[in-house]
Amino acid sequence: MGLNIKNPEVEKLAAEVAAITGESKTEAIRQALLKRKEHLTAHQTNRMDGVREWLARDVWPHVKPEFRNKPMTKADWDALNDV
Repeated sequence: MGLNIKNPEVEKLAAEVAAITGESKTEAIRQALLKRKEHLTAHQTNRMDGVREWLARDVWPHVKPEFRNKPMTKADWDALNDV
């Protein structure tokens, strides 16, 4: 299915980038979207790494060993909501 760009600014930017790079407008847009996707997924991965580090450093050491690696029951979740 084709993409129909109805925004004049986007059309102009695509044409300018295509002229600079010698690519088609379609390729210029594809490359821009690939770079944006890479940036977003890298940011998400970095963010999750930070969460994992925080859990390992500040959370898991405070969880009693008998509760580690044990799935939470509905009653456990309900008890958390009552706090």
